Amino acid sequence: MPALKVLQLSDLHVLPHAGDTLLGVDTEYYFARILNEAFQSHGTFDLVLLTGDLGQDPTPDSYRRIAGHLRHYPTPCLCLPGNHDDWPLMQRELNAGALSCRKQWLFPDWQIIGLNSQKPGSPGGYLTGEELDFLDRTLAACALPALLAVHHHCVASGSPWMDTMMIENGEELLRIAENYPQVKAITCGHVHQEIAQQQRTIQIVSAPASCFQFKPGATEFALDIKPPGYRVFELYADGSLKTACHRIAAEQPELRLDLNSY
Repeated sequence: MPALKVLQLSDLHVLPHAGDTLLGVDTEYYFARILNEAFQSHGTFDLVLLTGDLGQDPTPDSYRRIAGHLRHYPTPCLCLPGNHDDWPLMQRELNAGALSCRKQWLFPDWQIIGLNSQKPGSPGGYLTGEELDFLDRTLAACALPALLAVHHHCVASGSPWMDTMMIENGEELLRIAENYPQVKAITCGHVHQEIAQQQRTIQIVSAPASCFQFKPGATEFALDIKPPGYRVFELYADGSLKTACHRIAAEQPELRLDLNSY
């Protein structure tokens, strides 16, 4: 049986008005380009997984424009919030038809579980007791192999400034995940760079941002010249998986490397 294919995009930072730029970059242009190139390079997907920071100062129109790009592709999409997102607004604008803000997506041989790591008023992440209880209950009720998805990272990225914004209680997430052998991987966004680690039997990975990248290992805010990218998962019926990051061929000469925040 062919593997399930999941496309993960993260950190779109789509702006309130079409054509707006952030750090010199038209974030919506790169989101649309990455979607197109991912489908051209890999064919159809079974799910598109958006792991947060979909909007930058989000408005109904920014989420509607995201939805418009996604509707060009005949693939369901699961949307998670990041620290820049308006979660109630996402649930209104990205939660109809093929677009969903649901927390569990079931396939015949796999389950995708989405978690909300937003901490109101903070760029960092936190999983409420309700969110952790949901994860525990869901895994206890379903033994299918599981891919967990969340915006913030639960293990250190190696960039000290970014690691001040991890999930504060990430060890609780790992404790629950390690209690259930069906948990195969945890994927996140937020870091605008690649993470690939192994925590006992669980792969912990991230997707690069679809807009601009942060410099790995940096002690303070710093941009990287690597191009935007995405992650692809191949999920097999025996519970195994393959995953890799891919980047588009884009030099982004417009990127404002001289700026020290966004």
